[in-house]
Amino acid sequence: MAADLKERLGDLVAHLETIVPYAAALHKKRSGTRISVNRVQESVEPEDPAQGLVVTLWNGQAFYEYAANAWEWDSLKTTLTDDARAAAAAVDKSKPVEQIEPGAEIRQDFSSGFERDPAALPLAERLEIARERMNQAVAADPLVANAVSILAHTVSEDVFVNRAKSMSQKILRSDSILVVFVSKDGLTVDIHNGVSKNAGLEAMDLSKGTLRGMVDDAKRLLTAPRLDPGVYDVVTDPEWSGIIAHECFGHGMETDLYVRQRALSQKYLSKPVAAPIVNMFDDPSLIGEAGGFFFDDEGQPAAPTHIIKDGVLQRGLTDLPSAHKLRFERSANGRRESFARKAYARMTNTFFESGQSTKDQIISSVENGLYLRHATNGMEDPQAWGIQVEGLWAERIRDGKLTGEVFSPVIMTGFVPDLLMSISMVGNDRWISGLGMCGKGHKEWVKNTTGGPHLRMKARLA
Repeated sequence: MAADLKERLGDLVAHLETIVPYAAALHKKRSGTRISVNRVQESVEPEDPAQGLVVTLWNGQAFYEYAANAWEWDSLKTTLTDDARAAAAAVDKSKPVEQIEPGAEIRQDFSSGFERDPAALPLAERLEIARERMNQAVAADPLVANAVSILAHTVSEDVFVNRAKSMSQKILRSDSILVVFVSKDGLTVDIHNGVSKNAGLEAMDLSKGTLRGMVDDAKRLLTAPRLDPGVYDVVTDPEWSGIIAHECFGHGMETDLYVRQRALSQKYLSKPVAAPIVNMFDDPSLIGEAGGFFFDDEGQPAAPTHIIKDGVLQRGLTDLPSAHKLRFERSANGRRESFARKAYARMTNTFFESGQSTKDQIISSVENGLYLRHATNGMEDPQAWGIQVEGLWAERIRDGKLTGEVFSPVIMTGFVPDLLMSISMVGNDRWISGLGMCGKGHKEWVKNTTGGPHLRMKARLA
């Protein structure tokens, strides 16, 4: 099917480029299943099915798009021919006409690797796996009131064609998530953990040790007091470090915001924004991670973007329109929620790179501070470059040792350069989580990951 589709789209693009300077076509298809089990309810739902075609036209001055989920090829060609002629007629002859480079020639089919295909396992067996994990969690402790076990997989199939490229990619992502609810004396705390990878069932194990740790931590949080607000010497675990990476250099580095003058980070390009030991990347070429792919929705091949190099802000993340308008080098960050949605500059796998220190060295270096774990969410103000990260766990460190004194919940706030300039140690234990999704504002959801190593910094907490 992909070969026939690529041939038809190639013919269509070639025809449209007899009318406008540039045309490209993208066909997207998504399928999968999500299983969710708790003590009182079980559900099996198909992944929200999405399949359709989007054609992009460039008339030399502006982009135009046409999307459809059903078509007949001859009528599609007629419709797009009319659209292309209208786009060509809209050119302002008093202004220059510019070209869009199609990129290097690539004619290849890509596929992510896996060992155990979830779809090859009967649904009843996958449902039983989810049940067993839920039952293990409920049986782990008398205070466990409920647990939600989720087992899901998604298959994404894309075909992209322009005059230089004819590519397809098929990526399998698998998710295994467990949420544990612990309750006592009218108080309830929930903690989640899990795995989301571009892989099969082989990557979905959740150990008994991990489950026991989740339950013990949740029980501790039932009686944890609030933290006195102030500025603290803190150590962040890799999960918390990852959400900091996402919020510090997330939407504020997506250069469609630069076009609209809505990101303060634009004024810091080529300037120090972090301590010299800090490096940060966005890298969709990590194909095994949940935010990985072989090419983006505008046909740009996946490659790492070095966002911060030795503390200096290098560049933002681009989609095709923003890269063209700003005269920036393209990065593989043009992503769509579906064929029916616009492509925006979006994050992929965004993380702090590893450093030289071990976790024990970092914690032992702190005389009086807090160890932050169980991050839950965050938000960013790109215009003022402020962030907020929330989590469940802040454990006191005294004389280089964890004391067991825990505070919850905890909120970190700050101005991004101030926060990152305060980083004094970077761990050697980078870890990437793929459990999150990311929206552009309140919509346009795409899969991405966040990660990093343990970090030591100064932060305002409440």
